[in-house]
Amino acid sequence: MAEKHPSNEEEQEKPTPLGRLFDALTSWFFVTCVIAVAPALAIWPAAHADELDHVVSNQLDVDLRVDFITAIAISAVVVFGFYALAHALTRRHTGLAGFPETCRQLNRYTHIIIVLPVLVHLLNPGIESSNRLFTLALIAICTGFVAVFVYRLQETPPPKPRHNRVTAVHWGLVVGAFVFYGGFMSYLAVLDHRNIGTHTYDLGIYTNLFHRTANGDFLGCSYCKLEKHVSSHFDPIIWVFSWIYRLKPDAETLLIIQANWLGTIVFPLFLIAKRRFDDPRMAVGLCWLATLYPPLHGANMFDFHSLTMVVPTVVWLIYFVDSGSKFWLWVGLGLMLITREDMPLLACFVGAYAILKRRHLVGFAMVAISLSYLAVVKLMIMPDPGLLMDSKETTSFAHFFKDMIPHSEEGLKGYAITLLTSPTFALDVLFREGRVFFGLVLFMPLLFMPLLAARKRFMMLYGLAFLGLASRKYVYDLHFQYSSVLFPILLAATPDGVVQFAKSRIHDAFSLDRRRIVPTVMLTMGFAMALTTVKYGAMVPNRHFRAGWNSPKRTLDEERYEDLQKLLEQIPDEAAVCASSSLGPHVSARVEAYKWPSCKESEYALLTSRSFKKKKSRRRLDRLIRKDRLVELDTQGDLILYEYYPPSSKGRPDDADALEAEANRRPSLDADAEDEDEGEDDDDPTAADRDDARRPVGATLRPTSKPQPRPSRDEDGDGDEDEDEDGSRGEE
Repeated sequence: MAEKHPSNEEEQEKPTPLGRLFDALTSWFFVTCVIAVAPALAIWPAAHADELDHVVSNQLDVDLRVDFITAIAISAVVVFGFYALAHALTRRHTGLAGFPETCRQLNRYTHIIIVLPVLVHLLNPGIESSNRLFTLALIAICTGFVAVFVYRLQETPPPKPRHNRVTAVHWGLVVGAFVFYGGFMSYLAVLDHRNIGTHTYDLGIYTNLFHRTANGDFLGCSYCKLEKHVSSHFDPIIWVFSWIYRLKPDAETLLIIQANWLGTIVFPLFLIAKRRFDDPRMAVGLCWLATLYPPLHGANMFDFHSLTMVVPTVVWLIYFVDSGSKFWLWVGLGLMLITREDMPLLACFVGAYAILKRRHLVGFAMVAISLSYLAVVKLMIMPDPGLLMDSKETTSFAHFFKDMIPHSEEGLKGYAITLLTSPTFALDVLFREGRVFFGLVLFMPLLFMPLLAARKRFMMLYGLAFLGLASRKYVYDLHFQYSSVLFPILLAATPDGVVQFAKSRIHDAFSLDRRRIVPTVMLTMGFAMALTTVKYGAMVPNRHFRAGWNSPKRTLDEERYEDLQKLLEQIPDEAAVCASSSLGPHVSARVEAYKWPSCKESEYALLTSRSFKKKKSRRRLDRLIRKDRLVELDTQGDLILYEYYPPSSKGRPDDADALEAEANRRPSLDADAEDEDEGEDDDDPTAADRDDARRPVGATLRPTSKPQPRPSRDEDGDGDEDEDEDGSRGEE
């Protein structure tokens, strides 16, 4: 009988001892070793919480390092012992051939243990601020492990609901998401305001704007040039919400309006998601995830802005395009256009999306109406027809894009020229570290699903161009309002992206079960959103989140708040008042309110002692007091209320003659007139001040260059010489 010889192919497939070793290391042994030491890497630092900083920075002393190594060895022995016991039991009952196969089976699920030491590292306070990109990398690692674990748990795909009809329970959960968000964020915003954490720029501006609009002076504002907000923005939506403001005319009302209006985003988001998902439970889940979204928190918590009011409106408009609405679409478009003068540009992109959806007539009409409205506003209503404005009567926004517009005289045309002539420079601007971090926090919690949303991606272009290529660093910052032009579109595009991902061919390459994809993606998205909001959102205290310029406190400073109320009670409702930046929002619900030192014809000045830390500020105050222009009425803690006598008055009655004679001999020393010093408000920090405030305790302070002066907001040009909170002059 002829002897059979193995073929050449069989000889090549037979593994060598080295090949078997390599296969073991890569297929089961290495993973098992990592799993074996993971419990110690998580438990030991958690049990020694006071040493967590030293673990992260590799500064443990020798004895503790030995203890840590011992814990790791014990963990490895225990885990391998567990694996050996599991192998013995499974071999007896199932007849598995070898220990490696047992490890492979167990590792399918026990790999999730690897996430534990990463989570412990993420719990290190301050890592989200000191190592921003590394923190996001750790979140991405955890998210990847969780995605695999969730997919494998669904050995049997979850059954579809008996019907995908939306029930009262689903709507109840959506309403619950709205109540949760609106209530919690209203509480945080009002608490920040009562802790004197808000600012004249911009809550004070908008409070005065609402007050004067509610009392018949449409878009009037004493803080603005021309005493009209059209010198900065045209936002008639303020008149719409002024009817709610009338119920309780103060700054807190605006904060509550803003939080609850932003919370209504869950309703159009639910309607969009339920059209895309077969299971309405997924749509409900997306609504709750939206309430945890850090960019939404940042736009909400920085004072009040008309721009943030577009967030729910644009999502409603997208839903009306998707659903084929013929009436409500135009209502949504009208509400969007009156939100702010630049919103017609964003509306044009929504109109283009309608065209891509083959609603050609509707899409072209949306674009035409939007551009016509923009032309009317810029040519007939606002004092400067330029989109970026650059005249003495207006607030200029050209410095927002100074990198892309190297020659200011080119205006917006220079932006387009840079894109055409230097596209590599534009890419360099887009991929600088600050913008990369900003983009990751926008997209990562959503698992980058909006990028797969086919036609809806087109609407993102406006926001990406506005945010990604801006020079002013606060534009691409989570803690300001500007991201409102992009993140609502990302949320609205997420359901489309998830469904498209579930249909993609990539699953065939990895032999994935398509029925598990949508639940896996949504559950994993929930995990990623939770980690991101813990580190960068407002719901949980962390060291990164700020309400604009300041880190909001979680408890009320009752003594200081009571001190402030005692002083406010002494100011008549109709009196003209100037105040330090942080006190401005508390006195701006009146016809005439000004920002110190631009007091104009004020009758009272409400200041903090922090306003006089700089020598120039202290000298100015001393001169005004010496000349009886400021007369102290009351002091509560660090808050001081003065009676103020402007240059047009004759001073205090008992000193009128002396003051008039002194005025004839010397130039006025009033802070809002011809004072020789630049106006400075220590309570209103410059960019350098804020950068120092954000440094960790103990960081080395470096000298900073003096900010370049820009025109004042005041119509007479000689008033508020101090800078806005971001180092520039003027709102937004």
